[in-house]
Order: sequence, then structure tokens, then C-alpha cells
Amino acid sequence: MMMTIEPASFIPIYEQIKTEIKSRISLGALRPNEQLPSIRDLAGELVVNPNTVARAYRDLEQEGFITTRKGKACFVAGDSTALIGREKQRLLGEVFKRAIGEAGKYGFSDEEMQQAFEESLKANRGKNRGEGK
Repeated sequence: MMMTIEPASFIPIYEQIKTEIKSRISLGALRPNEQLPSIRDLAGELVVNPNTVARAYRDLEQEGFITTRKGKACFVAGDSTALIGREKQRLLGEVFKRAIGEAGKYGFSDEEMQQAFEESLKANRGKNRGEGK
């Protein structure tokens, strides 16, 4: 599982691992009942302590994103549809939060941002229908 972490980040590594796995589950890159890499394999790939990966997996299991089968491995939870929906909403909120923050740096008003958003939505709808080529 090719995953990138930022060791110099202020975000703890286990949180970065959790966020990456949640994102992959939410986007469908990891499917229900799909096996995750073992703790040792992922720790070796990321060059981190296995306890760091174990903590991320433990948290993901407590949140319902993955399940652990004793003596076997960790798997994406088969019944995580509601969680996935909430996680996708959370990711969307983060995207908007960053965009609003960036626009705010340039002094755009709420009304200007809303108008730009609506225009972007309209343009994107046209693209999806094959218009505007």
C-alpha cells in the first residue's frame, strides 16, 4: 500500500496513517472486506515503529472503519457505509475550509466566494454533460 507520511509534520504519524486509510476507504480505493497490510509490513514500508501502525489500526477499528480477525489480519469493515458517508462529508468540509481560507487571504467577500462557487458548479455540470467543448 503506497502511502506517504510527513515525518516533519506537526500531525502525529499514527494520525496521518489513519487519515490516509480513511480517505482510501471513503474514495473506494480500499473496498469492504479488503485485507490491509500487516502491521509489520506497513511499518517497514513507512519506516516507522510497528506500535505507531498498531495504534492507527486500533483507532480505526474503534471507529468502525476496519475489523481485526484474530490470528489473521485487519480488513476494511464490510458494513462501513454510514461511516464512509460521514468521512466523505468531513473530507468535503476540509476542502471547502481550505478554499475559503485561501480566498479569504485575497480579500474575497462571502458573496464573491459564493458566486464563484456557483459559477464553478455550473461550469462543471456543463463539462460533465459534454457541453462547452
